Amino acid sequence: MRKAIFLIFLRLVGGVIRKGEKNHDYSFNTDTLDSNIINNSQQLNEYVNPANIQYCADTSNFEKMRRIPKVNDTELFNQMNLIQVQLITRHGARTPIKSVKCWEGFYQSWNCDDLTTLFQTSAFHKNTETQTLKFSKHYIKEWEKNLNGTCKMGQLILQGYEQHRINGKLLAEAYFKEGENLVTRSRFKIDFNLRDEIYIRSSDLQRTIMSASALITSLLEEIFGKEETFQNIESLPIHTLDILSDYLFSNKNIVDNSRDLRRLFNSKKFQELIGNHTSLYMELYENAKVKNIRSLWPFDLIDCILTSLCTGNYNKLPAAFFKNNLLERTISAVEKEVSAVYNWDNSIISKYDIGRFLLEIVNYILDVILFTEKKNDEFLNISVLCSNTKEMNDNNLQEIPYLLNLLCNKYESYYAINNGEINIKVPKFILFSGHDTTIIPTLASLDIWDGHWPPYASTLIIEVYYNPFIKKESIGDFSTDQSRLESSQSILPYYIRLLYNGVVLTGKLKGCNGNEICHVSNLFLASKFASLNKIKKDLAVNSTKRSDKFSNKSLSHANNSNQKSKKFDVNSSNGIYNKSYSHYFFSFLLGALTSFLVMFLIKKLNLLRSIFKDFDLSTNAQIN
Repeated sequence: MRKAIFLIFLRLVGGVIRKGEKNHDYSFNTDTLDSNIINNSQQLNEYVNPANIQYCADTSNFEKMRRIPKVNDTELFNQMNLIQVQLITRHGARTPIKSVKCWEGFYQSWNCDDLTTLFQTSAFHKNTETQTLKFSKHYIKEWEKNLNGTCKMGQLILQGYEQHRINGKLLAEAYFKEGENLVTRSRFKIDFNLRDEIYIRSSDLQRTIMSASALITSLLEEIFGKEETFQNIESLPIHTLDILSDYLFSNKNIVDNSRDLRRLFNSKKFQELIGNHTSLYMELYENAKVKNIRSLWPFDLIDCILTSLCTGNYNKLPAAFFKNNLLERTISAVEKEVSAVYNWDNSIISKYDIGRFLLEIVNYILDVILFTEKKNDEFLNISVLCSNTKEMNDNNLQEIPYLLNLLCNKYESYYAINNGEINIKVPKFILFSGHDTTIIPTLASLDIWDGHWPPYASTLIIEVYYNPFIKKESIGDFSTDQSRLESSQSILPYYIRLLYNGVVLTGKLKGCNGNEICHVSNLFLASKFASLNKIKKDLAVNSTKRSDKFSNKSLSHANNSNQKSKKFDVNSSNGIYNKSYSHYFFSFLLGALTSFLVMFLIKKLNLLRSIFKDFDLSTNAQIN
C-alpha cells in the first residue's frame, strides 16, 4: 500500500513539474551567422571540408588567410620605426577537452603518435651541474570512456602544430626578414642573445606550451636558417604560472564574477535570448539526438561539433545537422549567448577576467617607450614632463592624460629603484600563448570583438611604433595649464596598430576614428580599468543601468505570451548559465506539501487499522 501511495505521489509531483514547464514556452528563432559556416553544400553523413570552415583554420589556406598586411599609408610605411610586437595567440587544433557522449551513436578515437612531447631536466647545486637524457612523453591508450587512443584530453594535435609553424613563418616575413612582406620599411634586427630580445609566456598546459614552441622555432628558423638555429640556440625559457592562479585567461579561481553573472542571467535581454533559442534546443534534443543537452550546452557541445568538423577523426555529425541549417544555427546560437556574456554591461565581465593581463601588456609598452626615449637621449624631456605632471597632481587639477600618468609612474619607479640610474631592458617580441578565453575577453574589453568564436591558432597582434620624423616640441617652458599639458602628448610620437588574424582592427578602437595607426594613448585609455586587483565599477563601466532585473511576475507574463510554442529547458550545470527558475521552486514546494499530506494520511490509516484490527474487513479483497 505504501508503495502504491508513493507512486501516486511521484505522479503528482511529476505532473506539477510538467505543468510548470508548460508555462515556459518560447518562440522559434531563425537567426544565422553573418557569414555561412559551411560555404559549399555537403551530402549527408559525409565529411565537411575543413577548408570551408573559418573556425578550423585549415592549413591548406591558412597562410593566405592569415598574412599580415603592410602599413597601407605610404608615408607612414616609410617613416615608422617598429619598436615592439606583442602577440596573443590561441593554441592550435586539439583533441576534445572532455570525454563526453555528444549525441547518440557518438564514438571518437584520437591518436597522437605523430606528435611527440620532449623534456629534459637539469639541476644546479653550487658548482655542480647534473643533466638528464632527453625523454619523450607518450600517453597510454585511454579506456573507452575517454578518447580511445593515445591522446590526452585537450592535447595539441599535428594539425595545430602545423598551424603555429605557419604563424611563425608569417611573423618572420612581416617583422624580421627583408622582403616584400615587411609591414614597414625598417625591420626588427635581433641576434642570438634571444633571452633579451624575445619573451615567451604561456599557460601551463600542453597545448599552449607546444603551440608556443612550434611558433617560436619556426620563427627563428625563418630568421636565421634551420641549421644555424639549432647550432646556436640550445634552449629558451617559457614563463608560466600555476594554472589555478594564472590570469592569462578567464579564470574563476582568481576572479569571482558570480554576482554579475546572476545579474546577467536574470536580465530581460538574456532571458529573451535564451527564449529565442529554446526551439533550437528542442530540435537538437529530438532530431540530432543530443540527449544530455543540459550538461553539454554551450561549451561542451560546440567543442564536440567543431573538433569533429575540423579534424580527420572518423566520427561524423548526425545527419540532422545538415538539414534546415541546424549546424549553422547551433553555432550561431552559441556565439550569440557567449557574446551576450562577454559584452554585457559595457563588457564588465570581460574586464574583470582580463584586467591583470592587460596591465601586463600596458607595462611592456611603457617599458619600450622609456627604453626608446633613453636610447634617443630624450630622458630630460621625460623628466621635465613628469615634474609638470606631479605639480598638476599636487594642485588637485583635473585628471591629466592617462598616458602621462602611467609613463611618469613607471619612470619614477625605475628612478627610485636604481638610485637615479635608469637601466631598462625590454623584449622586442613578446608572445602570450593562451586560449579562446584569452582572446575573447581581451577584444571584448576593448570593445572591438565581432562576437565570433576565435578560430584555432588565432593571433591578436599589437604593433608599437616610434615616428622619428615628427618634430618634437620643447617642453622646458610648458606651464601647468591643463590644455598645454594635454598637447604635450605630441612630444611622445608613439603609435599602435592592432591586427586580428590578419585584419587591421585599430580603427575600431575608441578614439582612433577609423585610422589604421593610432596614438598609443588611446589604447591606454581603453584599458584604463586594468589593475592587479579587482577593478572598480566606475573604471570598468562608463554608464551602467541596473534596470534589467525581472520580477517573477514579469517573467511569468513574458512566458505566457508564447504558450503555443514548443518548450525545452536548458540548465547547464557545467556551462556558463546558472539561471533562476523560480517556477520550479514553487512546483517542488507544492510537491513537498503533497508529500507531507500523504505521509500524514498514512499515519492516520495506521491509526485506523489499529482501532479496527478486530473487525473483519473482507471488503478489502474486493477493493484490491
